[in-house]
Amino acid sequence: MFSLSLLTLGFVAGSLGLPQHAEHRATGCGKSPPTAPGDFKNYTMTDGRQYRIWLPENYNSNKATPLILSYHGANGNMSSQIALDQLTTPLFNRDHIMVYMQGTADDPTKPTRTTWEGAPDNTSDDIKYTSEVLDAVTEDLCVDENRIFATGKSQGGGFVGRLACDAGLSRRIAAFAPVSGAYYIKQIDVEADCHPETVVVPCNATRKNIPILAFHGGADDTINYHGGFRSGACLPDVSSWARQWALRDGLRGTPANASIPKSDNGVKMRYGGGLVTLVYDGDNIAHDWPSTAWNADNEGVGLAAFNASAWIMEFFRGQKLP
Repeated sequence: MFSLSLLTLGFVAGSLGLPQHAEHRATGCGKSPPTAPGDFKNYTMTDGRQYRIWLPENYNSNKATPLILSYHGANGNMSSQIALDQLTTPLFNRDHIMVYMQGTADDPTKPTRTTWEGAPDNTSDDIKYTSEVLDAVTEDLCVDENRIFATGKSQGGGFVGRLACDAGLSRRIAAFAPVSGAYYIKQIDVEADCHPETVVVPCNATRKNIPILAFHGGADDTINYHGGFRSGACLPDVSSWARQWALRDGLRGTPANASIPKSDNGVKMRYGGGLVTLVYDGDNIAHDWPSTAWNADNEGVGLAAFNASAWIMEFFRGQKLP
């Protein structure tokens, strides 16, 4: 089912166009864009927080366009995430606005130690930051507000999980795709109290049927697939994390499993026909953004049998707010 080549995947993703969805046009529709289609633009907010937008080549200020928020991992930045997710390349994305978010370095003695809300050493309010970025972007650009999505890597992926559980943003963002997510539970700060297979992930989502697509590798020795105690906080078993999402979405029973062709025991686990999907990348995939080609994570070693970016785009294209 997923045996297409990288080139074919990219072509299909870019050329099929969007499904027919009802649009909810932002107030930015009809305004001249702040940068030319195909280009980036950096923004600094009044509190000093930054973000960067990218417009697809076919951006039309009179047509509502879907948007993706992308969050880098710990110690990363907007530029590193752009290089990693490749979602500003025509191979994967020709028709979604990208907004790259910038984490904070809360410890002044570690100016490059950027993190996200929810991480053990983070004190920022990234829920508020995300809401304010969305307010600003929808004011300036013609965004389809029914088709806003979020993805991210590691701590950024963990924060994407927090977005899905936030009372306000779970109603504003249509679907979520964390990659190698660090789903820290800071409320459990004693190792003896951390039971990864049974720990309950705090969640205050305010809508049902939230689409989730998560990726995790079996060789991840940074954020172990089976969870554990790390940096003074508890990490859930990733399969339990996904199962809890299935239960929140009213999905009972076991997932439908499908082997990933040419992978090292990789499996796609789908609840509710794919409403909640966990991709076990394979026994050989480390703390990576899965790719069939070299990237800064895999450095050409332990390549995946698929491209997470292609699967994320395919998933997002099928989702919208109810």
